[in-house]
Amino acid sequence: MFQLPGAAHRTTVIGANGTGKTVAGAWLLSRQRFDKRPWVALDFKDEELWDQVGRPAMQDLKLGQLPGKRGLYRMRVNPGQEDELEAWLWKVWAKEEIGIFCDEVGLMPQRNAFKAILRQGRSKRIPVIACTQRPVDCDREVFTESRFKMIFRLDDDRDIKVIKGFTRQAAIDQPLPKYWSYWYDADQAKLSVLRPVPDAATIAATLRASAPYPWLLGG
Repeated sequence: MFQLPGAAHRTTVIGANGTGKTVAGAWLLSRQRFDKRPWVALDFKDEELWDQVGRPAMQDLKLGQLPGKRGLYRMRVNPGQEDELEAWLWKVWAKEEIGIFCDEVGLMPQRNAFKAILRQGRSKRIPVIACTQRPVDCDREVFTESRFKMIFRLDDDRDIKVIKGFTRQAAIDQPLPKYWSYWYDADQAKLSVLRPVPDAATIAATLRASAPYPWLLGG
């Protein structure tokens, strides 16, 4: 049975630059329940798709600030702010019930807080959607703790080898049409093929419609 990630899951979206992984990750985000818990998109690169979502559907958070009880949030992170981000991740770990979306997970501090979130995310109800174009640069926990892996084209044989090691040597290197992807469910040890997700404008509109404004629901 095909299943999309829920509140207790960690998901990794993998693909070379230009394969559509960011849009696909945002589509997975758009399927979440923002009325049940807040989701925070960590923005390392001033992502244009978040600009399309816009305020008030997507609220801005300052680095170090925790979100309200529900809704969709954007937190910009700049180079050199690793210490502040590490401290914020520990706050999330302690608070629980907060979803994290990270478009460039290789830029996360390779210390202890994010590892703890990945390892204990199910019990603490901290779902994670993490995107990367360079699996070789990521902590192992990004893959070992992810039930779902969405895999686009990879151009580096080292990256392919890493992902095969976490998908029981599934045939993820077989070419697919542009913007198609593989979907690996670790619990079922099952590999599926997915057609392209909707375009960025459609996903942004879905996020605007589905993200509740915090002041309408008590913060």
